[in-house]
Amino acid sequence: MSEAFSALEEDFLKVTSTVVLATVTTVDGNGAPRSRVLHPVWEVVDGRPVGWIFTSRSPVKTKHLAGNPNVAVSYLSAIGEVVLAECVASWVEDGETKKHVYELINGRGDGYDLRLFGIDSPENPAFEVLRLDPSRVQVNTDFPKDFTFIPRMAKL
Repeated sequence: MSEAFSALEEDFLKVTSTVVLATVTTVDGNGAPRSRVLHPVWEVVDGRPVGWIFTSRSPVKTKHLAGNPNVAVSYLSAIGEVVLAECVASWVEDGETKKHVYELINGRGDGYDLRLFGIDSPENPAFEVLRLDPSRVQVNTDFPKDFTFIPRMAKL
């Protein structure tokens, strides 16, 4: 059964901000998955989750996303809380959005300091940002208590 994202928002943001690192999976031209561990930062815009990832435009990732922009993002906490998101990923090109993401990431206070990666401003050419727009999210914060694993879901 699908719910409104607003019903999942608090748990979604809690899990994604405490687990921090997520497995993000792209697909190659033959349909084979490729997973990597990344650090998405999420915010809610007009009632919908939007994810931002500071990452490189590696040849593999760039080729995969050009062929198929759909990605799977998954989080698993140490106590079994789960967030899954099916997203369309797109590279951010405009300077205003990059500035917003730079400030969002650096303003979190969770130790994710872009200067540690040599990124001292949003104008730095190495500051590449991937935007995530989920079409579906699942959240389960009750898994450790009841092993039926019926996640709560929102189609966006």
